[in-house]
Amino acid sequence: MKTDVAVIGTGLSALAAARTIQQSGRQVVLVWPGLSSLYFLFATVDVIGYPTATSTEPVADPAEAVARLITREPTHPYARAGIDAVHASTRLMLEWFKEAGLAWEGALNRNFLLPTATGTPKPCCLAPASMTAGDLSRPEPIVLCGFTGYRDFAPELAASNLERQWGAAAVSAVRVTAPGYGPDRLFTSVDLARSFEDATFRDAVAAELRERVGDGVRIGVPGVLGLTRPNETFAAFQRAVGHPIFEIPTVPPSVIAPRLFDRLRKHLQEAGIEIIWAAPGHAAEVTDGRCRSILLKAAGHELPVEAAAYVVALEDWVDGAFRAGVHTVRDPFFHQPIAWNKVPTDRTAESLFSTQPFEQVGYALTDRLQPADENGKPLARNVFCAGGAMAGYDPTGTKSRGGMAIATGYRAAQEALAA
Repeated sequence: MKTDVAVIGTGLSALAAARTIQQSGRQVVLVWPGLSSLYFLFATVDVIGYPTATSTEPVADPAEAVARLITREPTHPYARAGIDAVHASTRLMLEWFKEAGLAWEGALNRNFLLPTATGTPKPCCLAPASMTAGDLSRPEPIVLCGFTGYRDFAPELAASNLERQWGAAAVSAVRVTAPGYGPDRLFTSVDLARSFEDATFRDAVAAELRERVGDGVRIGVPGVLGLTRPNETFAAFQRAVGHPIFEIPTVPPSVIAPRLFDRLRKHLQEAGIEIIWAAPGHAAEVTDGRCRSILLKAAGHELPVEAAAYVVALEDWVDGAFRAGVHTVRDPFFHQPIAWNKVPTDRTAESLFSTQPFEQVGYALTDRLQPADENGKPLARNVFCAGGAMAGYDPTGTKSRGGMAIATGYRAAQEALAA
């Protein structure tokens, strides 16, 4: 197989890189190695939520905060991508969402502060339009609605936590019984999402909810308003209820994330981009300082992919790309050691909520985002890195996973096009 640029990865950085290349008019192949964490995320694009990993005050202006971060930490992934890539990638994604039929809102000069399923305020920059009425900067009281027998969202717990942590307006909780569902039936978010696409079901839930809430409130519901037609389903339910509605992503896997990322991948395919599924790479053929091909394990045989340039956008550890041994972690293409630990437990912190050392593992990079050897020289001049493939890529504390992914994916794609 031959192409202009091959993108290898399963995350938002890989999708952003593939979209950037496709928009340039060049041919691109997207190699999807394995499992993706996209299904388990909050389904927003968080450019930067907190200025540092230990800050408790959320960021109000993401663009300004990223510019300060770049000045403060010149080796940070945002600094490597550059502030221009942050702005360009944000525009790229908003335009893509619109073209793909997804209703999203947001801008780089402000953050939404949205409630999570556990009732904690979460800053994010870009979000589905079905979530933004939950912005905690708005004054209206909030009613959180759950469903009898539904285990993935406890409105009473979320309301109690949110009122305590937010405290700017009243928060209360109700539960309604959806037709055909109840405590004697085991059902999932996907079951509810399919049912909400039926007008009779939707109107019955809306009628019960209208009886339970007063005037002047906005209502938060689990993110189950539609599976394949979310825009239509959300709008119809909001009209039927007669109050502002906002969705809240449930515990992973939430419906909101799969319907977003499945649509983006399908839109790439509709544009003619070939996607190679479940094909992890296991070697790169390098001669004269350039990668000539990568070898994939696909359907019981070895598939070479030849390209003029490559973007390696591996998604942390989720897609199984990095090879972790007892002491050494190696990359799958150049087979270079990218981390060494005396004992494997050195890669993890004792507390689940602490910064995890393994999240820092990745390729050392040149200024052009090329994977580098111990002397700082590129392992291949036409290979570029984005997302979790980068050393020091740890967005957890600052809540910046989405923004770092799209900015580095965009910048790596631009370098690949130049190569």
